Amino acid sequence: MIGEILRREREQQKLTIQDVEQATSIRALYIEALEQGEYDKLPGEVYAKGFIKNYANFLNLNGDDMVKKFIMEISPATIAPEENIPAEKTETQPAAAETGTITKTRSQRRAESAASGEEDDSRKKYLVAAVAALILLIGGLVFGLSGSGDDNSVAKTDETQAAENPQIAQNTPTPAPETQPPAVAPPTSGVNVQATFSDDCWTQVVIDGALVFEGMINAGQVFDWAGTQSVYVVLGNAGAVNFVMNGQDIGAIGAAGAVVERIFTR
Repeated sequence: MIGEILRREREQQKLTIQDVEQATSIRALYIEALEQGEYDKLPGEVYAKGFIKNYANFLNLNGDDMVKKFIMEISPATIAPEENIPAEKTETQPAAAETGTITKTRSQRRAESAASGEEDDSRKKYLVAAVAALILLIGGLVFGLSGSGDDNSVAKTDETQAAENPQIAQNTPTPAPETQPPAVAPPTSGVNVQATFSDDCWTQVVIDGALVFEGMINAGQVFDWAGTQSVYVVLGNAGAVNFVMNGQDIGAIGAAGAVVERIFTR
């Protein structure tokens, strides 16, 4: 059990729960709950993963491995023995949230392709209508000019006939108005967050209420997250991430090793 491993290592290093609390900023009651395996006393699974990683790193254990063991401990049914997956390969399987992100991106691409096809059809219809209107206009001009070589006489005759017979004036086709390209709507304002990672950090990202990422991000990576209303992040190592929101440098939102959550809004 994860809690037993952490407790045994702490006692071997002659550390008290208060020593761990002071060094990691994890409350003593949560440390005791972890060591006793009473996970229902923790704020949630996200916090439990962050606590375990920080606690294990403080004891010079591998925090990432301990988090993976914790996931296997609370959900052993997710490992299917009939698939005969080697143990070392199972350790490197992507997190469920990351797989969901890939699936979502492919769905978005299919939707964008369909929208692009509809836009092409609309443009074709628009071109056909414009060409037809142009042909009608040219035909009308040719027909009017063919009756006489004098443009002024033609115009005068048409005006006289329209005055004598109002019905002619009503039935006279009017040139089709010049078509204007549709106005492009200005881009809507939203929330644009850039995150630069200087150290490994377990991270969860929720954009406009939808979970888009949950897993470990390595040092040196840079991410851009954009939402219409909000970008919500939870960090297991808050001091390792520097934020820039809508061009404004915010910096880190917590100390190194601290579990911090933050919501960015418009």
